[in-house]
Amino acid sequence: MILKRLRRLAAGAIGLLCAASFNAHAQDVRLWQVSSGLLELDKGWLTAMSGVGTKIKVPVAMYVIKHPRGLVLFDTGNNVAVSDGKCANYWGEGLCGAFNAQQTRDEVIDRQLAKLGFRPEDVTHVVYSHFHLDHAGNIKLFPKAKHVVQKEELRAAWWPEKFQRAAYVLKDYEGTRDYDFLQLNGDFDLFGDGSLVALDTKGHTQGHQSLQVTLKNTGVLLLAADAIYTAENEAGVIPGITWNTNLSMQSIDRLKQIRDAKRGQIWYSHDAKQFGEHAHDRAYD
Repeated sequence: MILKRLRRLAAGAIGLLCAASFNAHAQDVRLWQVSSGLLELDKGWLTAMSGVGTKIKVPVAMYVIKHPRGLVLFDTGNNVAVSDGKCANYWGEGLCGAFNAQQTRDEVIDRQLAKLGFRPEDVTHVVYSHFHLDHAGNIKLFPKAKHVVQKEELRAAWWPEKFQRAAYVLKDYEGTRDYDFLQLNGDFDLFGDGSLVALDTKGHTQGHQSLQVTLKNTGVLLLAADAIYTAENEAGVIPGITWNTNLSMQSIDRLKQIRDAKRGQIWYSHDAKQFGEHAHDRAYD
């Protein structure tokens, strides 16, 4: 009886220590949402069979996250070379006709970091939702960081299927094969404290992942990336660009289930209305 009681007390103490450790990390985590400019595209790329032929402009969301163990980026936006009207010079006429990048040089991730008081060399980890042109465009600005990506996504990026090739711009990441890649196979707790958890949300691409961020005051943010482009996708409209429609819809459901269980929020990748409602001049904590 005494032994059982001691075991319960020990388990409770360990639980309290773990909770205290988690809370210590959570209260020190800060997140900024920034943008790599705009993409002008056909709405049908985002919402299949809805709005096809209608041109819209959408933000390209990126995130800077300060954690006690490092400075983390979630996605790096469009390549610096498409800035200031030079899209066709880098992506080519065809790709720019489909996804017209409207990005100034000051909106590139290195200068977004500078606005927040950081330098590219301060970045310790870059987490990629996937390697499409508007999400991994500036990997080369961070040669010394640890690059966190699903293993299947790396395979798809280097050897894309024919129907996926256009969205992967090989010159964005050519020469990076020897970078320090943390290759994931599913969900992963980046620092082991629950504050930053990569979530397997394949469907948009073979190795797409979202990022769950837990903040002391804001709560749980699910950075969906292209698992959910817009609020319409969350409401059930199939994404227009997807590798596997069934898996895309499963990933949307998964993010909604986690959101509801944790009483959190889902932040979309390309929803102009939601992006406009967020603060971009201060950190979320």
